[in-house]
Amino acid sequence: MKQVLLGSTALVAVGTAMGVMAQPALATDPIKLSVNGYYQNVVTYSDQDGATDFKKVAFRHEGEVDFNGETKLDNGLTVGFSARLEIVNTGSTNGPSDEVYMYFDGGFGKVQLGSKETAAYLMHYQAPYVGIGVNTPDFAPYENNGAPTSTYLVQTNDANKITYFTPQFSGFQLGFSYVPDTTNTDGNTQGFGVLPKGGVGEQEDWVSLAAAYTREFGAVEIGLSAGYEFASLGSNDGAGTFDDFKGYSFGGIVGFSGFTVGGSYAKFNNGLAGDNDGKAWDLGVIYETGPWGFGLTYFNGEDEGSSAEAKLFDIAASYTVNDGIKFAGGVILGDFDPAPASGADDKAIAVYFGTFLTF
Repeated sequence: MKQVLLGSTALVAVGTAMGVMAQPALATDPIKLSVNGYYQNVVTYSDQDGATDFKKVAFRHEGEVDFNGETKLDNGLTVGFSARLEIVNTGSTNGPSDEVYMYFDGGFGKVQLGSKETAAYLMHYQAPYVGIGVNTPDFAPYENNGAPTSTYLVQTNDANKITYFTPQFSGFQLGFSYVPDTTNTDGNTQGFGVLPKGGVGEQEDWVSLAAAYTREFGAVEIGLSAGYEFASLGSNDGAGTFDDFKGYSFGGIVGFSGFTVGGSYAKFNNGLAGDNDGKAWDLGVIYETGPWGFGLTYFNGEDEGSSAEAKLFDIAASYTVNDGIKFAGGVILGDFDPAPASGADDKAIAVYFGTFLTF
């Protein structure tokens, strides 16, 4: 998966890339377009009635189509792009497009430019699962209470950025991202004008650092990750409410004899002063035999500022028809303290069945 390089910053990588590109760099073939993506359709039954009554049955779906283009130049440099189209309305104010970025890939590593997650996000490992999961899930058939929902560092999301990954070396890889501004975390086009600076409570000049290690020892596979992100506060209010952002994450998985066991942890200060940290962790185990998969995952999220805590269990089974079709069903148990502000109960149970397509 990932490995370490000579020269350790994105600027070094860009300089190297530009040096390679300065050589005669004709492509044997023009950029060729390919299409892939996924579509997920899930039926859920949820019971979390409290002060407010909620519908029990819901039909949920989510999907994206990726348009990818790539070519390899005669000097060995690979140039490509990816554009992701949302095929289910997500309520984004920026239209149906999601991630859009280009990349240069060669002996120096890989440089990405555009709208894509940070290195710490992309290199992160979480607990394994076979159902819909409870760590940054696409579907949440329950009402949360404001506690963190992820061990990924998601604060910059798909804001425009530059990211650099080193080549792999003996199982190690490093990553680096720089994000000038997160005013629009879905990827501001920045075609015209300039970004304002020094907004009250706004974080600027984000840096994301990541490392990962993957190795096989006989029949055992190991994956480890660590990430750290920080940003500078634009300006504070009179009460000193805000602070520079700081956050870190760890994750690891081990695979052996059909089993995969893993977990992850993250902590971040939410860009706030005082005791306002958010933290989350998960643990999980799955067993796969032939087309069948069985899993148990636990997630815990806690916000110190609001004293909100969420505990979630996902018990699931799956059946894979082929590489592009999987059926999965399971039960999610939720325990929330305090109860969600929506009026939902502090206990939840959700049963789900879904069809998961990839192409």
